[in-house]
Amino acid sequence: MKKTLLLALCFALFLGSYAQTVTYQDIQQQKSAKELTGRTGGDEISAYVASNGITYRKGSSITYGYPTNGKYYLYFKDVTGSWVGTLSEDGSNNASTNAANQEVYERVANRAGGVATIKKIICQPVDPFNRKISGCKIYLVLNRGGLACTNFEEALATSEIITKANPEDAASEAAMQELKKWKEKLDLQIITQEEYDAKKAELMKVIK
Repeated sequence: MKKTLLLALCFALFLGSYAQTVTYQDIQQQKSAKELTGRTGGDEISAYVASNGITYRKGSSITYGYPTNGKYYLYFKDVTGSWVGTLSEDGSNNASTNAANQEVYERVANRAGGVATIKKIICQPVDPFNRKISGCKIYLVLNRGGLACTNFEEALATSEIITKANPEDAASEAAMQELKKWKEKLDLQIITQEEYDAKKAELMKVIK
């Protein structure tokens, strides 16, 4: 019995020797998942101190900004797995078609101004094929596990996650920035006036 308790204590001390709080500086220094969590493939951490100086923990909230490409987010995906087992339209089990289907099904559409709750914060290797030497990224599991932020710092940098106190103001600002991008595309004749007007009408619903 004493031996079992001693082993349990040693194991707890072993786990405690690894950082339960990861910082943006750790990410910048390209520290490995093994160094930060004790696991080569990464692991859940208790807290993350982001580049904006805010400490995020399980139960913390994040606010969605506007999608980087105007429609779908680059750094959020649906991880419900509803696409599993999906075949190509002709019923054949085509790997490339199924991969394309998966990417489509994982897309997350515009949720600007919406709020999500962090369920897990995971420090995982940027390059899964070179996990021992790869730096880390912060991966968030949100709400009930249905959505994930695949790279928290990139989402912050592109304003797919916003940090202002008032979500409505933040969403309005994100929409304004998106409208400016569309105006630039119009001026460069990349899009038509009709496309711009349609996007402007959509964004004006959010802009205050």
